[in-house]
Amino acid sequence: MTILRGRLFRLTPKFFGQELSQKEFLEEHVAPTKIVVLGEYHGAAPIIQLQTSIQETMARSIVHLPMIATSVAIAKSSEAECPLAQSNNSEHKQDEEYEIGIEQISNLHQSPKVRVIMEHFSMEMQQILDQFQIGNLDTAGFIQAYKDIGTEGHNLNPYLPILSSALENNRINLYGGFIPRPYARMIMREGLDQTIERASQAGFISADEQLRGTDGHYNFFESLLTGRDIHSDPHGKLATDRFRAKMFPAQLIKDASMAWCAKNINEILNVNGQDRMLIVCGVGHMLYSHGVPERILENSSNDDDSSSTIRQEDMLRVACLPMNDKHIRDESEQKLDTEALLKDAYGGPDSNAADVCFLYIEEIEDESKDEEIIKETKDAYDKVGATAHLEGGNMQKAHAILSSLHYTSDEIAFAGADAVNYQGVGCPHRHIDIQEGEAVADFGSGLGVDSMIARGAVGPNGLVVGIDLSTECVGHANKRAQERGFQNMSFVQSSIDNIGDKAKDISQKSGRKEGFDAIISNGAFCLLPNKKKGFEECFRLLNDGGRIAICTTVIKDTLEHGVEWPLCMQTFAKMNEIEPMLRKLGFVDIELDLSDSDMEVPEAVEEETSECSHRDNENKQGTVEQDKEKENGCEDDGSGRFKVHNDEGSDEFRHLENFDMNALCARVVIKARKP
Repeated sequence: MTILRGRLFRLTPKFFGQELSQKEFLEEHVAPTKIVVLGEYHGAAPIIQLQTSIQETMARSIVHLPMIATSVAIAKSSEAECPLAQSNNSEHKQDEEYEIGIEQISNLHQSPKVRVIMEHFSMEMQQILDQFQIGNLDTAGFIQAYKDIGTEGHNLNPYLPILSSALENNRINLYGGFIPRPYARMIMREGLDQTIERASQAGFISADEQLRGTDGHYNFFESLLTGRDIHSDPHGKLATDRFRAKMFPAQLIKDASMAWCAKNINEILNVNGQDRMLIVCGVGHMLYSHGVPERILENSSNDDDSSSTIRQEDMLRVACLPMNDKHIRDESEQKLDTEALLKDAYGGPDSNAADVCFLYIEEIEDESKDEEIIKETKDAYDKVGATAHLEGGNMQKAHAILSSLHYTSDEIAFAGADAVNYQGVGCPHRHIDIQEGEAVADFGSGLGVDSMIARGAVGPNGLVVGIDLSTECVGHANKRAQERGFQNMSFVQSSIDNIGDKAKDISQKSGRKEGFDAIISNGAFCLLPNKKKGFEECFRLLNDGGRIAICTTVIKDTLEHGVEWPLCMQTFAKMNEIEPMLRKLGFVDIELDLSDSDMEVPEAVEEETSECSHRDNENKQGTVEQDKEKENGCEDDGSGRFKVHNDEGSDEFRHLENFDMNALCARVVIKARKP
């Protein structure tokens, strides 16, 4: 028996917090269970190990039963509106690329089997899953076919043990369980009714599906996005309704599709009633029985055929939970209070969060990635700084963006010609109220646009110091300060998490006390590997009573493990970790402003700049040489000037088009004060 890298605890009211041995869990809880719902964090090695053990245990529980051919069931599935129909009627028409052996496919779907339904594969991928399982595709070919379809974007390499387990055990079958991601985006863009109609016509959801969710489910869903403590506000009195109209239905359509997939597989393939089912989805789709579990039970309660009915007692819900740094330290010192940990995570014995928790330690990230991020950031912005002096740039677009981010007309006018060099994620000036005569530091000052605006606020008797990693950006900003006659503004080259005395030296030379009254930052913390060190520097450099306004992008919950994310997104801070970190450093009056948090460019900006952009595109001469410049995180704007661009737009991350970035990330302003 493979030893699991984690611990197992019961969460049911009578046995809450009771630890299970691996043997007890697998033999007494998994083996006799008809359906297991595993709530996971994608790509985590201990969870993949757990899934492999679960599916192999379930397979052993039915190995003594005779196989029954399901050729009739397969024939039915090609006519029914169900996920299996997609293998014979796919939009991607893989049947033109691979020869499908009807007999082989029929044998593949014999009963009884362990039907493993995974959200990592969409239902339209069933054909390549079948071809892989009957040997027509090797592992490399399967992964390539998965990438060619391109809608899901998971990194499949960590899941090779699961794939191998299914190949080696003829009692295990793999199924795509989620609706293709573009349908969730369709709700956001085209509306609910049209999406439901198209999804039901494609067989991804029931024709009767209306995507209605309970208030309890929305309360839970909203808490995932905002970080609100659901246990102190169980009825959602403090919940906002801003996600109810579009983002919540986009979540529900995934739940509905997986439950619909399970229903059809159970009814069509489970011909002798002896099948087992393992459903693998993110924890956000199953905790407290919201989402997939409740819809499976609801679908089953409407069945006329009692032999295929799934009851609550037939289902085992297993929720995975990673330990944080404190838990890991306490565990190593043998003082971890697991019952308190579970109560904090799930709300206590009566919460009905799941039946079993798998508590595991996430693998430690490679520290060399931090160095890679720093080098890539410096290289990209050095390229930007080296070309910032060239004429060009879209001033109309710059003004539209600054206005949409709530810069005032006076601030934009003071930025003047430098406005075209703006690159940021918000407007720190609306949140800090810089006063005349104050000393201000700008962390990650770039080409100096926000520093220039701060100089306008502090006047000739104040002080502005910009700190930036890029030598070229610092050089350009200092030159512009001299050209504009700003004697009380200067820029220094440094990483913002290790400034040392560089900024203080400038303050002292200007005849002021060492520290700063205000620190602003606009986007630099997005790409800072060690956020804590950056905020420690803020606290160290502030005068007593000094304040910060840090515009940055955060992850609302956790990025799906196993999905290929750009390096920048992997570096974003988690929203719920910021306030505790700042409080521990000594800050007070901490606030995360989410009033302008959407990730997408406002439609008004797009409309205002579309005509100008169209003229720019007509004037560009597209060449191979220009295409080659679209590297190292930046690209030529057509005039020889470089701007940093998002990796999400590259072919490598094409799958991100199917994610709702407003559900994953938020632009926030972090405000706090040093007492």
